[in-house]
Formats: sequence, structure tokens, C-alpha cells
Amino acid sequence: MTKYYALGLMSGSSLDGLDMAYCEFQKSDDNWTYEIIVAETISYTEEWILTLKELPTATATKVLETNTSYGKLLADQINTFVKKHNIKPDIIASHGHTIFHEPASGFTFQLGDGQSIALNTGIKTISDFRSKDILLGGQGAPLVPIGDELLFHKFDFCLNIGGIANISFIKNSKRVAFDICGANQILNHLSLQLGKPYDDKGNIALLGKMNPKLFEKLNKDVYFLKSYPKSLSNQYVKNYFIKIVDNFNCSIEDKLYTVTKHIAYQINEAIKDFPAARLLITGGGAHNDFFVKAIKMETKHQLIKPDNITIDFKEALIFAFMGVLRVLGETNCLASVTGAIKDSSSGIVYYP
Repeated sequence: MTKYYALGLMSGSSLDGLDMAYCEFQKSDDNWTYEIIVAETISYTEEWILTLKELPTATATKVLETNTSYGKLLADQINTFVKKHNIKPDIIASHGHTIFHEPASGFTFQLGDGQSIALNTGIKTISDFRSKDILLGGQGAPLVPIGDELLFHKFDFCLNIGGIANISFIKNSKRVAFDICGANQILNHLSLQLGKPYDDKGNIALLGKMNPKLFEKLNKDVYFLKSYPKSLSNQYVKNYFIKIVDNFNCSIEDKLYTVTKHIAYQINEAIKDFPAARLLITGGGAHNDFFVKAIKMETKHQLIKPDNITIDFKEALIFAFMGVLRVLGETNCLASVTGAIKDSSSGIVYYP
């Protein structure tokens, strides 16, 4: 039985930091098992948060310059992490930080030069996991369903609540998945207006009340009328959902309450037609007690919260896994999920 050791990196749209997960994978009789050996989230400096927020509207020169410097930042963090925990990854699998995601226009861009990471760490690095799928006619997202399929298959639904909420499940014997709606990206935007990076356990939202007009307007967005496969970009969330919320005249508390209820409603809309089953919930939203309660009130499904390391690092784990699959030349991107013309082994491999 061969063991594979991979370090997965993930930076989400909520900008809460860089997730790093050092993982062991084993394959026996076509069945994969995993262990997250050690994991950490490294917070961004205020300067980097501002840079990542502003980059979608920056000049091409600035984007290219930052791609290299962000790759060096990742490499520095990896070197510190590897030394601190005395570990030896076979590979690094880096999702990067999404700056542009426009599958309808045929492109996507995740910041963080893979060659810079490989050279500065001395470790083989896989990055740019989305572009190949988009070139094959897919959405390039969501990507984590390959991990749901091979590592978390005992759950009927896998829901991740990060900056954007997404879900995957089996339908007609095939894995399907899609982005449901904006999530922590909107909630954190509101919390920041009260001087808080996020609404801890949903305690601020609990002080608010439902604004029916805001709730109705959020739910009327044309994105919800589209059939899957479909995906949301950070820009879409900002330009439509956050704009709606910002233009509404009510308290931040009421906005947080209403947006939380909106997200819970849309999650249930995605799976309400299926028989009651086991729903795994991960991502930062799983720590928001009010949020989880709102979902429970909406759905008939059984919500299952795993251990905290799985809640926080499932995506980093799966990108580590995707890197292993890419090196082995095995499928790591599912056409049934993205709408591409075929499955693919996606990601660009960089050598030191």
C-alpha cells in the first residue's frame, strides 16, 4: 500500500486567511483513505487583505507583479510551516486566491505563481486547477466534489459554507455540484461595518430581525433561476448581492439576520426535493450557531458537523488530494459537476 504526503493550500473569498493542511493519503482496492496530520490557518496582514480586495480592478502590471509576490508569500509560509512541524511533503497543491472567475467568457485566474512556490520551497507544486476544465467547456467549479466522491461518500450531501456556499451530491448515479449563493463573503462584509471581521457564532445577527423586502429581493436574483452546473464569482457576489444589501435602509443587525435566513433558505431550495438524508456541513459557516440553527429550521435533512479540523480544513485537504490525483494522472475534475465535455486530470505541475 503506497502512502502519499501532500500539503494543500486554500485561500477563500472570505479573506480569513491561508489554510494549510498536511495530509496522508492511502489507496487500497480502489478505496482512498486520508488523515489530516497537521493544519493551520495563517491570517493575512491588513495590507494583503486590501491588495487581494483591490486586485480585480488593478492594472495588468499590478496583477502580474502581485502574482509573483503572492507566490513568494505562499512559499515563505510553507517553509515556516514545514520547518515548524518537521514534515516532508511529496508535493504542494495550491489553489491560490481567486481574482477572476468568468467561465462564460472562457477564463479564470487564481493568484499565486506555482513556479515561484516550487523554486522557493524546493518541492514539486501543482496549481491552476480550474483552467483546463473551463477550456473543456466547464465551469471550472466547484472542484471539491472529487473529494466528496472519493473521501466523503458516506454522506448524502456535502455542504461547504465559505465565502460562497456550495453543495455536492449524487443524482441519477452521477456526482453533481454547484455554488448555491454568496455566504460568508456577504456576512463578513456586514460585520466589518461594525468593526468585527466576522459575526462570531451569529450573535450579532441574533440581535436583528427579518426584513421581508430585503429577503425577497435577495431571493429574486436571476442566478437562482439557472439550472446547474453553475458557479458564482466573487465579483458577482460583490456586484449584485452585496450591492443589494448595501443599498437597503435598515440596521446592520437586521441585514445580518435577513442574509443568514436568505442563505439558509437557498440551501434548502437546493435539496428540498430529495428524501431526508445525511447532510455534512463544513467551512467557516459551520461555526456560526445561528446560521446552523437557521438551516435546521429550513430543512428536513439531518445536519452533521464533523470535528473542527475537518470543518476548517476540508477544502485544503481536498486540494492536497487533487494534487496527488494529478501527479498520478487520475481524474480530479468531474464533468458531471462542471459541465465540461469530459472528466480531466487538471492542474499545472511545476518543478523546483
